[in-house]
Amino acid sequence: MITINRIRQIPTIDSCCTEEYDVFFCGKAIDERTNNVLNQIKVTPNYAITFDKTNYSITIGSTQYKIFRLKEFFISSDISRVLIDSTSLGFPELLYLLDAMNKSGKHLYCTIIYVEPKEYAKEVSKDGDDEFVLSDKRYPFIALPAFALDNQSNSDDKATLVSFLGFENSRLGHILEHDDGASYKQLLAHLAIPAYKAGWENISLKRHMKYFNMLNSELITYPGSNPYAVNELLNDIISEHNKIVITSLGTKPTAIGICVFLINNISKNNVDNQIGAIYDFPEKSANRSKGIGQIYSYELEIYN
Repeated sequence: MITINRIRQIPTIDSCCTEEYDVFFCGKAIDERTNNVLNQIKVTPNYAITFDKTNYSITIGSTQYKIFRLKEFFISSDISRVLIDSTSLGFPELLYLLDAMNKSGKHLYCTIIYVEPKEYAKEVSKDGDDEFVLSDKRYPFIALPAFALDNQSNSDDKATLVSFLGFENSRLGHILEHDDGASYKQLLAHLAIPAYKAGWENISLKRHMKYFNMLNSELITYPGSNPYAVNELLNDIISEHNKIVITSLGTKPTAIGICVFLINNISKNNVDNQIGAIYDFPEKSANRSKGIGQIYSYELEIYN
């Protein structure tokens, strides 16, 4: 079980390190934000996390773990307080890291930090609108192991697609265009309000609107910096829809809320009611953002 106990906006990156942590997990530095985080956080030991989508494994430092055995790292370690930088990690790394902590059977305290960008890299698209350039390459969406629907249980019952929108509209388009109504009966599209910068939500909405007529769609606004609200929102959705597939395309705090919801609820899957997640593993562009925006810390507690 994972609970979100506290959300704070903090003044500086290193101000979250007033407590002692036993370990720090992060990703690769690719822009000003992530460089600042990795340079200012002095917790040791610190491990760079990488996810290998070809064999479904996560490397911690120099050791590779299959995702179903990642919990062994925490079982064998003397760890009770964990610090994670979500700015430099992707959704799968966060999901499987938190899942492993949950499955370790330990009582753990985890603080996750996130640094918003001041600006995202963008270019003018063919239609003259601003378009954000955040990834160099993306792959087909696949169901995430341990968080997939059992499509054999009731193949006639289509799922509701729950998508949290980001700034790369082609990612949602890829899902809908390749599905062509085979798997999904409805789209619940969630738009983060307010955006990191005033007006960015309008860019995201305008870029996504062309896809809303491809499927019975509903647009929902939500607070993109509040994972607790995302978790509560998903709990409300699953009470009204018996089968949902979630795709995390939006903010990293949103991804944290999705992770908490999935981990707390995946064991409840049965023939009639199911949740699952899909992802496309984008390769993030170097220097995809500039500047340091608002800084948040999210304090989680993990226990049986």
